[in-house]
Amino acid sequence: MKSQIFLQVVVLFSALILSAQDKIQWSTVREQNSNKRPIAYAQVIFSDAATASSDQNGKLRLAFRDKKPGTYVFLTEVQKEGYELVNNKELEQVKISEGEQFGVDIILAKAGLVEASKKQYYGISDQALKVGFEREKAKIRTDLQAARLTAEQFEKEKAQLEKDYERQQKELEVLAEKFARVNFDDVSQVYEEALEAFKAGKIDEAIAKLESVNPVKRTAAILKEEKNIAAGRTELDKRTEAFEKEKRQQIANLRLLADMYSIKLDFNKTEAQYDDLLQLDSTNLEVLRDAAFFALSNHHYNKSLKIYKSIILNPASNAWEVANSNFHMGELYMSMGDLPAALEAYTKHFDLCNDLLQKHPKFIFYKQSLLFSLERLGVLHEKMGSFEKAQASFEKYNFLAKELHDSYPDNVDIKDALAISYSDLGNIYIQLGNLNEALSFFEAATKIFEELSKLHPQNLYFKSGLAISMSRLGDAHSKLENLEKALAYCDEAMKIFKNLCESYPQNVDFKDDLGIAYQNLGEVYIKLGDLEKALTFFELYNTSRKELNTFYPQNVGFKNGLAISYERLGFTYSILGDLEKALAVFDQYNTLKKDLYIAHPHNMDFKNGLAISYQRLGSTYRELGNLERALISFEQFNLLAKELFDEFPQNLDFKKSLVISYYQLGELYRDKFKSKKKALIYLKQAEKLRSESIKK
Repeated sequence: MKSQIFLQVVVLFSALILSAQDKIQWSTVREQNSNKRPIAYAQVIFSDAATASSDQNGKLRLAFRDKKPGTYVFLTEVQKEGYELVNNKELEQVKISEGEQFGVDIILAKAGLVEASKKQYYGISDQALKVGFEREKAKIRTDLQAARLTAEQFEKEKAQLEKDYERQQKELEVLAEKFARVNFDDVSQVYEEALEAFKAGKIDEAIAKLESVNPVKRTAAILKEEKNIAAGRTELDKRTEAFEKEKRQQIANLRLLADMYSIKLDFNKTEAQYDDLLQLDSTNLEVLRDAAFFALSNHHYNKSLKIYKSIILNPASNAWEVANSNFHMGELYMSMGDLPAALEAYTKHFDLCNDLLQKHPKFIFYKQSLLFSLERLGVLHEKMGSFEKAQASFEKYNFLAKELHDSYPDNVDIKDALAISYSDLGNIYIQLGNLNEALSFFEAATKIFEELSKLHPQNLYFKSGLAISMSRLGDAHSKLENLEKALAYCDEAMKIFKNLCESYPQNVDFKDDLGIAYQNLGEVYIKLGDLEKALTFFELYNTSRKELNTFYPQNVGFKNGLAISYERLGFTYSILGDLEKALAVFDQYNTLKKDLYIAHPHNMDFKNGLAISYQRLGSTYRELGNLERALISFEQFNLLAKELFDEFPQNLDFKKSLVISYYQLGELYRDKFKSKKKALIYLKQAEKLRSESIKK
């Protein structure tokens, strides 16, 4: 009772100090799925508004300082003992209306109900997804047995089905969250009945309910009516309200139908619903967000980019919406290998998030968004060879992550971000040649991931993060010649990833990480002199990369990984003395690196890989006695190494490569072609660069 009286006093005091510039907005605090039952004495805090509390009837009077209609405001906090906020997404940003009605009510639920519903929806969705997966798998098996599919077609369709299943499973958490937060008081009867049927595990009945209103015919009718309204302006006032209600209901039905089809793995029908939604309303930000994410998940990169650009140009999009769209565009461009475009998108995201944080320094959401921006910028600069810029981004990321962790020590997402920041710093210090510093950062990351894994043993990505961190620790120890420690860490990482892959065979990320673990173990065994074991792990690495590159040919990272796997095989064959095999795989390495560099000329890593491929070919041709081919390859190596060094003079690896290229050309001219004059030119250049490195 004391707290209620205190809140009433706060409200009264706030009302007394309102100025003439305050914009009043009325809202209602209601309980979810209660036939709109009001909730009294809920404290609500919005940015730029006095603290408000709902009255006995749930009515809420919000007074926004110096705010005009059309501007956005942001919810800061809702407090009501025993309750939790339901429609948090809807309240993240709300536009102030022309009139006095706020336009959005505050929906609360008894504490724990949302999580309970979420678990129920997740279980139903997961079961339905598995049933759909097994049904489709049985179907293609039947087609194979009936000779309607060839063995090759069967394998391709099976691989696609597994990929679709894995992707959809990743989205179940988001769908369960969305379904759990639906307020049946505010939806149509068809929508409510469909979702209730789904909640009871009757997914086919739910789809039938949504299809019973004939969505195709209804969409066509709505579109036709929309044209009639545009033509008959005199009737607009009479019909607009009813039309908009019908349209909102149809949009809600189609969005739910799209979700149902996606759970059933019927992605053609899912896409059709989104196409209809975009026809119905190409300005609805929620529809645009969902459609863009669906296109992204299904690797329709150009379609997804187009929608995100529409969101950016949408007049209703505020600074945060534009920032978020730029972030996703950066991710898309990164996946497509267009690093300059990714840099532009990530930079815009950073600038917008930074501006928002300056205006709202206590809003944790903007600080977390800035973390993502700094991390991606650092990774991008690292890929482009700008190691100093990458280091600066990662250091800012680490500083902000530590600051947030100090303020919110129990927030697992922030703790996870802090661990990643240490790992990123370790990577960049590896690139800069500071191995001891890198080791300390990897140890810090591993310690945090160990804590997170113990506290949350069911969280797969904390377990995966721990394995990645151990793998990087092993790599650092390997470079420091601590080979026993390196072997122990790399072996433990491999075991974790192997276990994850066996438990979740459709998870592409785990497959990717297991391949890298094989590579790291191969590197350690090379240093230990156990070439047979090294070859075994490099062959496993190559096999995993072939599989990923076959299933995801547009992913440049997998293609690059396949190229590296050929280089490692060739290197091992060379040491074993099998030069013909080495030459064959080095040639495949060179071909893949050429393709990557031609497609992505701004990617420093691809260019460096192409240079190394020529060096490997040159050395092998020389050992085989094919001196003309060796000379051509060494000249290509020298040309690329010189370009890289000229562009990145502070990069010690590039300087070392250039020194090697001069030595190899000089020695070839001196020993094989008996040209002392040319040999002397190259050897002098090599000595000059080497001396400069020693002095530094």
